[in-house]
Amino acid sequence: MTAGLLLAATGTAIASIAPGPVGIAAAAVLIGAGTGLVTPLGFAHLAATSPTERLGQTMGAAEIGRELGDAGGPLLVGTIAALTATVNIGLLALTTILATLAILITAATTPPRDHQNT
Repeated sequence: MTAGLLLAATGTAIASIAPGPVGIAAAAVLIGAGTGLVTPLGFAHLAATSPTERLGQTMGAAEIGRELGDAGGPLLVGTIAALTATVNIGLLALTTILATLAILITAATTPPRDHQNT
């Protein structure tokens, strides 16, 4: 999950600093790879941890959230770009959000180390 978010964050960072066809292509590949990792891993985790009787409701809610994210990302970047007069700032804001999510997920899912003396 973390790797996928970091790939997507790297893609948005590249899109903000490397304009032109090569930058857009590199960004698209990284964002696509990140999404390709995050989506199935997230849904697999939900399927494994949801009670059977709530699985349909859980998956439906997750899909709505994913679709809202797909629609909301461009709106967020566009709004920030309109306020700052540059799309680069909007993309960097999205990069910051994705990287922060990756850090928070890693912190929440990493088990504490056993610091006993051996």
